[in-house]
Amino acid sequence: MSTTPCDRARGVSVCALVPYPRDTVPSQRFRLEQWSPYLQAQGIAVDLLPFVNETLMGLLHRPGRHLRKAAGLTRAICRRAAQLGAVRKYDLVYIHRALCILGPAVLERVLPYFGKPIIFDFDDAVFLLHTTRANRHFGWLKFPGKTAAICRLSTHVVVGNTWLADYARRSNPRVTVIPSSVDIRSYRPVKKPEGQGPIVVGWTGSGTSQTYLERFAPVLARLRRTRDFELRVISDRRPEITTLPFEWRPWSAETEVKELAQFDIGIMPMPDDPWAHGKCAFKALLTMAMGLPTVCSAVGANREVIQHGTNGLLAATDDDWLRHLPALFDDPELRARLGAAGRRTVEESYAMEHCADRFARVIRETLDGSHRNPEASRDRAALVPGRPVR
Repeated sequence: MSTTPCDRARGVSVCALVPYPRDTVPSQRFRLEQWSPYLQAQGIAVDLLPFVNETLMGLLHRPGRHLRKAAGLTRAICRRAAQLGAVRKYDLVYIHRALCILGPAVLERVLPYFGKPIIFDFDDAVFLLHTTRANRHFGWLKFPGKTAAICRLSTHVVVGNTWLADYARRSNPRVTVIPSSVDIRSYRPVKKPEGQGPIVVGWTGSGTSQTYLERFAPVLARLRRTRDFELRVISDRRPEITTLPFEWRPWSAETEVKELAQFDIGIMPMPDDPWAHGKCAFKALLTMAMGLPTVCSAVGANREVIQHGTNGLLAATDDDWLRHLPALFDDPELRARLGAAGRRTVEESYAMEHCADRFARVIRETLDGSHRNPEASRDRAALVPGRPVR
């Protein structure tokens, strides 16, 4: 995508300040990156400016290498500060999660002085401390409390589910829920030949959320003592599972849909904790889009997406999982019915085009002033020399 702001005569220009390079993390991929072509068709040009470059991205989730990480992050902060000068050339600023992946809301507090409307977007409980195993000792550097400050500074806030919206509204009255969306033309049902090997129970996601699957593995191990099935995992790191055998397929954008098509059942196990409540049920939406019967923990947004027994199954306890999965193993018609209903749910409420249209409306309403946030000017006025930055 072009790095030159579009001419106002041809439409709206958006400076998108995002954490990571294009096509590397689900949060960006299934939100702004996926919506950009549809926004472009409506005269809204988006320029993606990542904080982390590809070299630093390769380092971040590896253990050790602290000096190289520190040097890379220092360069990234300097690069981000330099990028702020370009903001005045755009019509609107979009922030995904934060301007920087570490540190307090310092650069964010500079943005309002350029006089551009700001849309702040997040689809996880980024206001809670949550780290990868490789960087857990440095989690405090994330300053998760800055999320509230960014909400106050923004003209409008967009979030992925209603639980996140409740949090955002404590700091900004202008909040819109737009779920992460699925490209239903790419993620679509593929007929799988019957009778070729055991039932495949599949999970897909990032290495960070994979900890939920690893903690859930003993339940699947109990089931495997009496039932034959294959656990298949698509992710960016090999799972640390010792209680049962599994097949791991490294994630790539090129092979993801083909690998998902090999599942018979999709699962999304989660604990009932605050971080999980911030999740947007996206793993479930992907397998539902593929026409697969999906079983999820009865937590957070999963309960908004799935109507138990109609378009999927919800499990509140281990015993629920141990009942629901065998029921699907034994009943191909139940798998087909739930899979078809899940696909309809995604088509009607979570398709990429619908969500992109909703985001385009937020952009235009923000630009015409109908989504002005009175808290932003109050918070900007409070920024005086010597005042501590939260």
